[in-house]
Amino acid sequence: MEDFCETVKTAFGESTAASVVDATGTPYLSVKGVTKVFRKGFSRLVKKGDGIIALDDVSLEVGKGEIFGLLGPNGAGKSTLIKVITGLVIPDGGNVTLDGLDFKRDKEKFMEKVGAQIETPVFFNKQSGLWNLKYLADLQGGLPERRIKDIVELVGLSERIKSRVGTYSMGMRQRLGIAQAIMHKPELLVLDEPINGLDPDGIAEVRELIRRLRDEYGTTVLFSSHILGEMQTLCDRVAFLSRGRLVAVKTKEEIERGLGETAILSVVCDEPNRAAALITETFGYRTKVQGTTLYVEVKGGNTADINKALIENGISVVSFNVNKRTLEEMYKELTK
Repeated sequence: MEDFCETVKTAFGESTAASVVDATGTPYLSVKGVTKVFRKGFSRLVKKGDGIIALDDVSLEVGKGEIFGLLGPNGAGKSTLIKVITGLVIPDGGNVTLDGLDFKRDKEKFMEKVGAQIETPVFFNKQSGLWNLKYLADLQGGLPERRIKDIVELVGLSERIKSRVGTYSMGMRQRLGIAQAIMHKPELLVLDEPINGLDPDGIAEVRELIRRLRDEYGTTVLFSSHILGEMQTLCDRVAFLSRGRLVAVKTKEEIERGLGETAILSVVCDEPNRAAALITETFGYRTKVQGTTLYVEVKGGNTADINKALIENGISVVSFNVNKRTLEEMYKELTK
């Protein structure tokens, strides 16, 4: 891990920010009332009137140095919102500002602060990964050879960087896409499904990279994903999108607290019906009996107290399992 950390330092220079700015302060990225309607050809999105609404009055704020996630299934509006923020799609209404820069008024200065990987990275397949990076670097005014080498090491492509991109796996393409996105040391890094196609080791490397860019260099990271566990693990806050609308924004703490509030307790015992009546009378929880198994919906309580009550009342407990609500279940509840 030390070698990895040193590579980050070499690629990005000395740290410019020691801590994350509180997201409750002045927003670094602000999206206000953004709406986008496509007239035809986007059948996965929600139809309304003669158009298809990709984004419906979406407003959100991201603090400087925050890792902010966009969570939702295909058609939720994640990619369209990212394309609006990066200037690839012009919204029908609303506005986006970054560090006080209005996209409509200050587009060039706005985009100088942004690095992005949008959907599946597209490269010249017959050329090497190194050729592609140098080509893209030249379009941005050029970069020293050493810096390109450091970035290649950072994303873990040193062994294959001289191979043709056409021979790359999906995961390797993703890493090459991240490499091109961070070449100019962006203040805002925007990633659309950055861990798609990566193996567990690759996911861990990208996760560590994102955290280090935020923690040590003050990089604000906005990324989308449908992999719920990674969003819960990595993000400071998560925006839940459904059918083009923003339905909720939850902090990591709120998500963890929400997941822990409700649990389904499954108990196999010799007298499930008597156990159900006892639990309902004593704790007020909802119960359901199926054969010898008793299911209890527990909200914010101590499950150990339930086990204790059953034993004290002479009920023989064979098994006692607690199944907490998942992030997927939370998402379904928020978006139904």
